[in-house]
Amino acid sequence: MPQDNITELKKRVPGGKYALARALAERARQLQNGATPLTAVKVANPLSTAIEEILEGKVTFDFKNEEETKAAIANEAAKLLT
Repeated sequence: MPQDNITELKKRVPGGKYALARALAERARQLQNGATPLTAVKVANPLSTAIEEILEGKVTFDFKNEEETKAAIANEAAKLLT
């Protein structure tokens, strides 16, 4: 993958290289499990398709930190119990 693509991907997925890897893996997994590609598929490779989708701005990711996730789960559980 060209260096400009990596730089552009890092701009589109905030949080550094680990968040980028997580975003690409998650979208590739969705595609592999039957999600419809949001871009013209040039190669039948879910990872390549995920990269293209993020580069074209058709997919965005919002990762919550661990504390926000725990708080959201606790709030949902409290709603269900009342």
